[in-house]
Amino acid sequence: MKIMRTIGMLTMALAAAGCAVSPEIQALMDEYERTVPVCSSEQDCQVKWRAARAWAIENSNFPILTENELRIMASSTLSPTRGVGVVVNRDGILAGASLRVEVECFSASACPNVWEMQIDFNRTVAAASAN
Repeated sequence: MKIMRTIGMLTMALAAAGCAVSPEIQALMDEYERTVPVCSSEQDCQVKWRAARAWAIENSNFPILTENELRIMASSTLSPTRGVGVVVNRDGILAGASLRVEVECFSASACPNVWEMQIDFNRTVAAASAN
């Protein structure tokens, strides 16, 4: 009984350790969250949305599949597809709305660092309204 409990505890510990994030990845995740673009006005949101669309087209290996005022999906719905997809979501069009990107990698190898790409999206979109 004691051996089974010990084995169970070791299994849980190993599973938890497998889910741990490296300090480097955690730093990128924190940077992404810290730099998420936020609209200062409806006009600013329009400028940022255009920049988000341009970034999605430039960085996705797929054409835009669906698009409306709150979502841009330049990704794939096919399982065997290879490449990088981009999905951008906006939670409104007025001041305070945020734009969040999700970079998807459809390849078991040769994936770019999606966190670095998402941070680049944040910086590119934020810079668009500064111009």
